[in-house]
Amino acid sequence: MSEAKSEIGGDLAGPSTSGEQRQQSEPQVVTTKDTKAPDQVPKKQRLISEKSSPEPNPLILEHANLESVPQHMEKLLKQYQENRKMPAAEWLNLLIYLLALECGFVEEETYAQKRHLIEPVPSFSSFHALNVRLLSEQPANYVVCFNDTAYSMRLRTLLDHHAPEEASVVSALQSRLMAITLGDQLMVTLSPAPPSKQPGYSISLPIGRYVLNVQAKNKPIYHRFRKLDELSFQLKQHLFQPMRSQQLMQMEQKLQPSLLGLPYELYDEIFRYLNKSQLSVVAKVNRQLQLYTKETERKRQLGSRS
Repeated sequence: MSEAKSEIGGDLAGPSTSGEQRQQSEPQVVTTKDTKAPDQVPKKQRLISEKSSPEPNPLILEHANLESVPQHMEKLLKQYQENRKMPAAEWLNLLIYLLALECGFVEEETYAQKRHLIEPVPSFSSFHALNVRLLSEQPANYVVCFNDTAYSMRLRTLLDHHAPEEASVVSALQSRLMAITLGDQLMVTLSPAPPSKQPGYSISLPIGRYVLNVQAKNKPIYHRFRKLDELSFQLKQHLFQPMRSQQLMQMEQKLQPSLLGLPYELYDEIFRYLNKSQLSVVAKVNRQLQLYTKETERKRQLGSRS
């Protein structure tokens, strides 16, 4: 029992896997102690510096801690505060859905109800704070099956208003999230909706690593969670980001500002600084760049003949 209590008192986020959290609080007066000339610092400024300023609410789960959690996490978990006896695997399933919201996914039924309020999300992005907070006000609609050991949910990927609403496009943006309890592991799979032949993505999560079995008395439910920075990294890296990238590439959307997202006319300006050997390296990146490099080489040959 003492070991369980010590775990609850530990850091919720643990060592960060994606760098330090950026502080978003308003600039404050920072003073240094100087015993020789304390009168040089105005009294009002000294009082401000001595008070501990409250930390702003974290924006994403990755930066959550025992004292403060993101608003969307607080909103969603508040709807389940009376279900504290839920299995640890089901609590982990809720955390997975929160991370899905951060990555630009939403449950299908919730999307149908709130689509008129959802802001467009560009293809080169995924996180939209207002959307995430809005969608977290709705319960996570998932199906519990196989004697409370499996959780299934239909997801829809959010995109900007330029995306057409054709049946094929809508189908390409749909996926199914399945979490199955296997002993002390939760096997999580994100698969494209049928009849798509695109691959799905899976990851195995140790339940006890992220959700404690012991609930701290008179403490918020999120005190049961830990290592959320690691959980966030694992799910985004191996599940949600690959699926979103696959869906957008299938729709010929540009995933992010990159070499592939430039206007066609700029490739000549860029590739003219590369020699033949360097162009050969660029051509091996993908088929699109291979076509651009071949066109550059063709123009060079025409130029040398003339």
